[in-house]
Amino acid sequence: MYTYDEITTTLLVIIGAIAVFNMLTAAAKGWKELRKPDVDLREAVEEHDRAIKSEKARGEDHEKRISGLETCCDEVRGKLQNDWEFQRDEKEFNVIMLEAVGQLMKHAMDGNDTDGLKAEDEKIDMYLREKSQR
Repeated sequence: MYTYDEITTTLLVIIGAIAVFNMLTAAAKGWKELRKPDVDLREAVEEHDRAIKSEKARGEDHEKRISGLETCCDEVRGKLQNDWEFQRDEKEFNVIMLEAVGQLMKHAMDGNDTDGLKAEDEKIDMYLREKSQR
């Protein structure tokens, strides 16, 4: 059988092992608790970094879209400018043609005013020369 000293020693070893295990568990838990603010801070920083990168990507996407719209707007503005110039030229041409038709009508009615016809002919020639130089 076992002696009293052997049983006591075995119990003390078991109790000591349990105490050491409890102390290690408490130390690990304490270490985890000590590191918790650092871990939480790192997670928060990583989350913010992801959010910033996401916002940066969205900002870059917006910049690309705005740049595309500006390019499109410039193209439309150029086309509108061409249209306005065409309308101005058409208006000028219509005025010259109406004046020429008016002179032809005067000439047809009374047979005179050949000077007016010559002036309108010169206007038409000048207009055509200006337009052909563009």
